[in-house]
Amino acid sequence: MILQNLIFPSTETCTEEKMYFRRAEGAYYAWTQDYIDISRYASVWFDTYFNGFSAEKWFKYTNVKKVYLSLKLRGALRVTLMRKEKIGPEIHTEYCGEYLCVQEGDEPKEFTFEFRSYSTAGMFCFVLNGMGDNSRFFGGSYTAELSRSHTRNVKIGIDICTYKRERFIEANLRLLSGKYLNNKQSPLHDKLEIFVSDNAGTLEKEGIAGSKIHIFKNKNAGGAGGFTRGIIEICRQNRQNGITHILVMDDDVRVEPESIYRTWAILTCLKENYQEAFVGGAMLRMDRQYFQVESGAAWNAGELISYKHGLDLNTLDACLFNEFEERVQFNAWWYCAFPVSVVTETNLPMPIFIRGDDVEYGLRNMKYLILMNGVCVWHEPFENKYSSFLYYYILRNRLIDNSLHNMTIPKKAFKEILYRQVCDEIRIYRYKNAQLLMQGVEDFLKGVRWLAEQDGEALHREITSQGYSLQYLEDLEEKVTFSYPLYEASLRAVPAVGLKARMINRITVNGTYLPVQRSYNIVPTINVVQSTVYRTDTILNYDYACKKGFVTKRSPKDAKKCLRRLKELYSLIDQKYDEAVNDYHENFRILTSLEFWEKYLGIGVRTK
Repeated sequence: MILQNLIFPSTETCTEEKMYFRRAEGAYYAWTQDYIDISRYASVWFDTYFNGFSAEKWFKYTNVKKVYLSLKLRGALRVTLMRKEKIGPEIHTEYCGEYLCVQEGDEPKEFTFEFRSYSTAGMFCFVLNGMGDNSRFFGGSYTAELSRSHTRNVKIGIDICTYKRERFIEANLRLLSGKYLNNKQSPLHDKLEIFVSDNAGTLEKEGIAGSKIHIFKNKNAGGAGGFTRGIIEICRQNRQNGITHILVMDDDVRVEPESIYRTWAILTCLKENYQEAFVGGAMLRMDRQYFQVESGAAWNAGELISYKHGLDLNTLDACLFNEFEERVQFNAWWYCAFPVSVVTETNLPMPIFIRGDDVEYGLRNMKYLILMNGVCVWHEPFENKYSSFLYYYILRNRLIDNSLHNMTIPKKAFKEILYRQVCDEIRIYRYKNAQLLMQGVEDFLKGVRWLAEQDGEALHREITSQGYSLQYLEDLEEKVTFSYPLYEASLRAVPAVGLKARMINRITVNGTYLPVQRSYNIVPTINVVQSTVYRTDTILNYDYACKKGFVTKRSPKDAKKCLRRLKELYSLIDQKYDEAVNDYHENFRILTSLEFWEKYLGIGVRTK
């Protein structure tokens, strides 16, 4: 059985060559031909993110006992097998075999070698050395011999929720159709189906939908509603289609098709005690494809820990660091696979629209999470996705998730968190965001039945109308002049330091109650340094990614209004916080039942 294919960089997916192989002078990669020419004395290393083999995890979680390397070669090449492991700051290398391979003529020959190692820790990998001219490497795979009793039939239903992301959706569906769905030679030809919940109703089915691609026009109930619709539809068709696992995947990602193959291979040969394991994919940045944003995470009662953030996956050290397992609590739904058996008529996600639905479902259901190098998606950077309405959901959903899982923040500590977040928005003149934060907390205090009675789509429209709307600068009511040097200066700004500066900031609400010193400035929508707003009258909040913005103005009146509401909210928290926490903890199943979701999404009676 092929566990993992050796793959090459591609303009369709990723062009970071060092994530696939590292080559010395004399080795040449032909992008359009998928092979590497290797001259005499040249070397190519495959101890990389996509082409190393996560041996320790394969041996731990699956029935794999022995691993083989199969290579298609032409010419004269020396193959050196290795195992590499990170031990502290150093990288340990064990040599597991060396072979001279000679194949004369134009046709490649397949050579197979067994990894013979004293340990399975870290990564199995190899290097090719040219021993003659005109040698060429055409690809290969890591394989294992597995009996029928050590494998099981696995079929994956990919669940994608989309809202006006046609460009990404169509590109990924086209890629997966060519690679797997329409390719009868692929092991995944009959092992994969795709279910798309179209929350905007703008996706054209013609030319996309088919026997293996199902598109459903869905109510705009956010990511939670879209993914849940996909889960429901997969389960409805499960008896007919035989789907065993659900892979939830964001719509604004670029996927490496091999990630899906490896996910399928892992699930196919899981050990009996890991049959309920989740398989997660790391998030990498789309603009810097080597940059890892997260590989597994801990909720930590809302103080999120993104594991292995910031790793440069072009480097061997980062790839070996990835091999270490940490205490993960969930994997985000940009790429996460789990067994269909997890889903029951009372065990669907929570209807919290966006932010935290994946966290909560993972906390509720995930026993084991398998993460491996080479299983990932490239995602748009979060700083390129500013939305004012998110402030309503940030604290509301954090409180809900914590209530369900005995992670409740003490009342006093929560008030401090609320104060800090509200005041941070007031200090940069984003009074609407401060109001949305408080509205979210107030709605949490109304309890489970209030949320159950809401029309999620209508509620979201209302919340969106209360926030800031990004617009092209020429469409803004208040005409402003864009100056890139002014914007760039805000990006380089550093927070004011020192006790005196902090005290002035706190007492005057970042200069809100002091005379104006500057008429105008431009700041980014994300990570605003408060000193760039200090005693300024008008602010252009600019989103460089979409070239849009919104204007905010200093308003002592609005600041006082927010602070007055915050004081009133403290009193409400004292009265209702504990009651709301207990209500969610004891009655949340009202919101996770199939009966509730069918009514909530308006999708009719379940078919039997």
